[in-house]
Amino acid sequence: MTVLGKHFKTKQKYVIDGSIYKLLPDDLFQIAIEKLQQYPIGKIGFETTQAQSYMKQKFEEELWKNKIYTPVVEVISKGQKHERIISLEPEIKKGHILFNSSNIRYNNQIKDYNKSAKFDDAPDSLYGAVQLVEGVKSLKFYDRSLLF
Repeated sequence: MTVLGKHFKTKQKYVIDGSIYKLLPDDLFQIAIEKLQQYPIGKIGFETTQAQSYMKQKFEEELWKNKIYTPVVEVISKGQKHERIISLEPEIKKGHILFNSSNIRYNNQIKDYNKSAKFDDAPDSLYGAVQLVEGVKSLKFYDRSLLF
């Protein structure tokens, strides 16, 4: 689970909270609700592959029960996981993504990631969070008459 912030002016990204859990969905939902009460989160990314669409629906129901109306956006991972994860390397090396030093296990999983790494949940979560805060780039529309 990655709580990522982005500075409005500088575009600097901060991992405010990075956590690794091995829990049943209901327990994970409760932790997410606690984090939503702790941090001012604008939107939630939820990876939806296979049966996870159903889990997303259950998570939204749990949020509503707790009177939390933060939008939950489906994050659909495309391409090879390794390629997605290593695409973050330039941003991390340039210091465009900064980490919270208290997230030791999460940070170590990011730092120690390689193609044969046994654990890749933290870097995969970070990738999804970065995609979520970057959003979809706006399309530019041109006067079609200029093309001919």
